[in-house]
Amino acid sequence: MSTSQNVPTNAPAPAKGLKKASSLTSNLEFGILQKQEELSEAFGLVYESYLRAGLTQPRESKIRLTPFHLLPTTEVFAARYQGEFVSTVSLIGDGYLGLPMEGIYPVEIKRLRDDGCRMAEIGCLADRRNSPVRFIELFATMGRMLARVAKVRGYSGLVAAVHPRHAKLYKRILPFEQVGDVIECPYANGNPAVMVRLVFDDYIGTTLYERFFGAMASGIDASPRPWSRQTRAYFKGQLQTAKQKEDNHVSGQLAFAALTGQFVSRVPSTA
Repeated sequence: MSTSQNVPTNAPAPAKGLKKASSLTSNLEFGILQKQEELSEAFGLVYESYLRAGLTQPRESKIRLTPFHLLPTTEVFAARYQGEFVSTVSLIGDGYLGLPMEGIYPVEIKRLRDDGCRMAEIGCLADRRNSPVRFIELFATMGRMLARVAKVRGYSGLVAAVHPRHAKLYKRILPFEQVGDVIECPYANGNPAVMVRLVFDDYIGTTLYERFFGAMASGIDASPRPWSRQTRAYFKGQLQTAKQKEDNHVSGQLAFAALTGQFVSRVPSTA
């Protein structure tokens, strides 16, 4: 997170990113994470948040990440206040393993691909604070950052599988549109989920498009922050069983991505 004004002198060195000033987020630093210790803290925040909400089962590692996090098409964002992460979210691009929500909304994702859209999925959203007002302001700021970075990466828009009661927030703040039916989500401990989507080109010429991609968004540092081989190997180990660690193996298609850091895109990249 990039160093900027109002950063405490005793705060850890932040990862590169955006410092966005507003009435409620002026003391927050935003950025794309790259360092192993920062990523561990973010994944720990996701675990705590998901466990508290009943979206995951207790686990010894006390972190939550997925095989998609080992791919170079996934990036982890965070907001930090006085040296502590208060919120995190992941941007998972359509690549070697497809999209996580493809397992529950295959028809809807295929329809987007057939229309020429290469989407990125919002996932692993977590917030440490209990203030709804502060979270909404933070969510709006991080949403603009996600949209800007996704567009720079060549994605056509954003999708997410969210709890039905949170869908209204996505539609009001960013705004997404709801598609598909409410479905039991296996990777959220069986809780209900609904698909929402935002296709950027649908808003060309609007104030929303200008807010996301115009002059107001020009301060965002969208430079890629690739993980080192050592960092990827560390988190690969967090996903492996004891037997897989012994065999230096991760199951299925994940092996190639985890070991090489490369992927084969399932959808042609668009400039």
